[in-house]
Amino acid sequence: MVKKDGARDEVRIGDRWPTLAALMLAAMVIMLDNSVLNVALPTIGTVLHASTAELQWVVTAYSLTFGGLLLTTGNLADRLGRKRVLAIGLTVMAAGSLLVLVTGSATQLAFVRALIGVGAALAMPSTLSLIYTTFTGPVRLKATGLWSSVSMAGIAVGPVLAGIMLAGLSWQWLFLINVPVAVVAVPVILWVIPESREATGERIDLPGAVLSVGFLAALINGLSSGPDAGWLSATVLGSLAAAVVLAGLFCWRELTAPQPMLDLRRIATRAFAVPAVVEGTAFLALAAVMFIQTQLVQLVLGFTPLQAGLLSLAPVIVMVLANSLVARVGARVPARLMIAGGMSILAAGTLVMAVWPTSVVAIVAGMSVLMIGVRAALTTVAIEVINALPRERAGVGSALNDTFQEIGGAIGVALLGALLNQAYQAALPAGAPAAVRASVAGALADPAWVDLGRVAFASGAAVALGVGAVVMLLVGLVASLVHRPAADQGWTAAAPSTEEPVLD
Repeated sequence: MVKKDGARDEVRIGDRWPTLAALMLAAMVIMLDNSVLNVALPTIGTVLHASTAELQWVVTAYSLTFGGLLLTTGNLADRLGRKRVLAIGLTVMAAGSLLVLVTGSATQLAFVRALIGVGAALAMPSTLSLIYTTFTGPVRLKATGLWSSVSMAGIAVGPVLAGIMLAGLSWQWLFLINVPVAVVAVPVILWVIPESREATGERIDLPGAVLSVGFLAALINGLSSGPDAGWLSATVLGSLAAAVVLAGLFCWRELTAPQPMLDLRRIATRAFAVPAVVEGTAFLALAAVMFIQTQLVQLVLGFTPLQAGLLSLAPVIVMVLANSLVARVGARVPARLMIAGGMSILAAGTLVMAVWPTSVVAIVAGMSVLMIGVRAALTTVAIEVINALPRERAGVGSALNDTFQEIGGAIGVALLGALLNQAYQAALPAGAPAAVRASVAGALADPAWVDLGRVAFASGAAVALGVGAVVMLLVGLVASLVHRPAADQGWTAAAPSTEEPVLD
């Protein structure tokens, strides 16, 4: 739209509403894929006869590929075209979702989830960057706000939607949500949104991405296999040894590559490493606690998937109501105190659930407190991750935030899930059948072991949550003591800017 004097009007939201709708739809379905599965875990475990370790893989496979590939796919979208890569990502997600129709085991489902995670990693970076290149000025802020709100709505609605669908449909329908989204969004994206790319000249560090995903997969396999195979078994020791080797190769690659996926010299600074560790640890707790509590609510306390989904809304509502207060406190309190306070609140919420694992009131209250703690900690550290990088790498900092969150969540489910499984098996009598020892779902399938299985699982949950609370508290304390703002480093960090971001 051009004025009579030749000046160009900024694009209004109403002028490009199909574009914004398609981008919001894409972002929402990615967030749904992150949240919709939790409520369905007990159902999936029962139908597929999955062990606790196999359920851990079903959860972590998505985060593994999504988080591990995010930096690489963001660069790929900048070079090949954000519209094109977004369309490819949504198509991959839909194709992966269709494979669930021929999935007959938890292992196969984990591979399906990994493929969907690859599609999400391709799609997610472009949803926000295309908003930046499509809209300008105050309209861009409004569009970004709508995008953010819809993304958060996907997280909140996911568990409730899963509960409603599981009341009358099989669990496979939860994955098929991606198909109609792709059918609607991809044509709009291809036909309506103008292409956007950035000729940075940077090469894609594919070897670095493969090594990072391989390292995380080996680490997660070692942790999740311990309770069943034995911590000194060839499976566990081999996986952990492979993780060490792959980690070494990844560090060598990133230190010697002309254009590394991850600049290890820069992220090794205290200004970057401390907030990054806090962010990853906060999501380690969040993902692991959600993995544990959804099974407690349904398998131990006997709530239906719909009831479990509705119960999950309360913590989200509490976090939303507390959001403005946390933001005001964060603007006035030193960063190190916000880190210590947020992680302490997070630990307190986790501890409440550890002490009363069979009380639905304690679980809902504990999750509510935990969500406030996560929000308080992230108020500081998410910004500091970006501020610790030069201004021209702010986009990378934003992608790193998502990467740390996904990887932290994957490690959390593997680590605390392994503790849960180990403590659960230790609480069972020595003569418990293999199916009962594999998971609480196996115990519920045998009338003779229902009560003992529920008691053992609650005991295992208390141990895992208790250890998690201690870890959160220690990380918060140490981080607050060694915290150093980016301004104290020996190189120039990004400062807050009132200018519009320039992507092209």
